[in-house]
Amino acid sequence: MNTVNWAILAPGNIARSFATALQGVDKAKLYSVASRQPEKAMAFAHEFGFETSAKSFADLLADPRVDVIYIASPHAFHAAQSIACLEAGKAVLCEKPMTLNAIQARHVFDVAKRRNLFYMEAVWTRFMPVLAQLRKWLDEGAIGEVEMVQANFCFSMPFDASHRMFDKSLGGGALLDLGIYPITFAQWLMQQAPTQVAATGVIGKSGVDEKNIVTLKYPNGVLASLTSGATANASNDAWIFGSKGKIKIPDFWHCQEAMLFRDDAQPVGHISIPHRINGYEYEIEEVHRCLKAGLIESPDMSWQESLGVMAIMDQVRGQIGLEYQADLDKP
Repeated sequence: MNTVNWAILAPGNIARSFATALQGVDKAKLYSVASRQPEKAMAFAHEFGFETSAKSFADLLADPRVDVIYIASPHAFHAAQSIACLEAGKAVLCEKPMTLNAIQARHVFDVAKRRNLFYMEAVWTRFMPVLAQLRKWLDEGAIGEVEMVQANFCFSMPFDASHRMFDKSLGGGALLDLGIYPITFAQWLMQQAPTQVAATGVIGKSGVDEKNIVTLKYPNGVLASLTSGATANASNDAWIFGSKGKIKIPDFWHCQEAMLFRDDAQPVGHISIPHRINGYEYEIEEVHRCLKAGLIESPDMSWQESLGVMAIMDQVRGQIGLEYQADLDKP
C-alpha cells in the first residue's frame, strides 16, 4: 500500500491528539486540514506538519489527493459531513458518535455502500491491544461464565452553556459523549443485542443529560450496569464478573492494562500494554489495514456494531427524555 493522504476536518482538541498519532504511524501522510476558520486550519497544519490546508470544506472535498478524512467536529455535524465526504469520493473515519441517532447512521452507511467507500466510526477503545489479550482470557474461561458487567465514564466539569457538552444544538449531553464508551464496551464483550434496556438520567438546565445510568440485559442473562456523567468524578474502570473470577480494566476507555482476580485481593494475571504513541494510532492502523485489503468496513468495528450501539442510545434517550432536532428531521 502506498502512503495514505490524511485530512482532518475541524482541528479542535481531539484532532490535536489524532494528529500527534498520525505523525508516528507508518505510511500515514499528514496532508491537509480544513476548518470554518481558514487561518485556524493553516496554523494547525503548520504546527503538526501537514503539507497544506484547505480554504474551506468544499475545497478539501475537491482535492483529488485526499484519501481519508478524519471528522472531528461536534456530533451534530457528523452525519451531513460524513455524507458529503463520501459523495465526494473520500474514505471516512468519523469521531464517535458517528451520528445523533440510528436513522442518520443507516443513511450514512447506505451512502458508503452505494459509493463503495470505506467508513468507520472512530471508537478508539475498540482497537487497543489490551482488549485482544482480554478476549483470550475470556475465551479460555479464566473467569468462568460471564455473569455481570460494570463500566463507568464520568468526570466533573463546571457548567458552561457554550461548551459542546452542554449545548443541545451540537448534540451535547453525557450519553453521546461519554456513555457511548461503556455501552460499546458491553457490546464488544457480549457480541449480541440486549433483550432489555432500562435507563434513568438527569436532564440539566441546558436541556441535555448531565448523568445517566443504563442497565442492559442480554439473552443469556448477563446484566450490564453502565454509568456516564459530566457532573461527578468516578473511577472510570470496567469490571467483568464471572462465575470463577473477575477482571478489572482501569480507565477502560483508554485501557492500557487489565487484572485477573480469583477469590483473593491479589491479581493472578496482569496485562500491561502502554500506548505506543497516545492510543489513536491503533484506529489509524486499522483504517490502513482495511484500505489495503479493499474493505469498505472494518470487521473489528463493523457498521452493524455502530448501529447496535446507536439503537441502544436511542432507546436510552427515549427513556430519559432527551430529544434532538435530528430526531424530528427527515434524513
